[in-house]
Amino acid sequence: MNHLNLYRVYDDKLDLLYETSVKPDQKERDIKLKRLLTKSQLFLNLDNLQCYRIIPDLK
Repeated sequence: MNHLNLYRVYDDKLDLLYETSVKPDQKERDIKLKRLLTKSQLFLNLDNLQCYRIIPDLK
């Protein structure tokens, strides 16, 4: 069975910004996902689904 890791990134209002799936042995990186993950925080992690939320700058 082929498992995929599913990623969803939401904005600060929880509107879906980006959704993608990545194979565990995938060698190429998803640049957009990587960039979004650096600006977000994990809020849901169920089995192979990880959901992140963009954290707004509170300055």
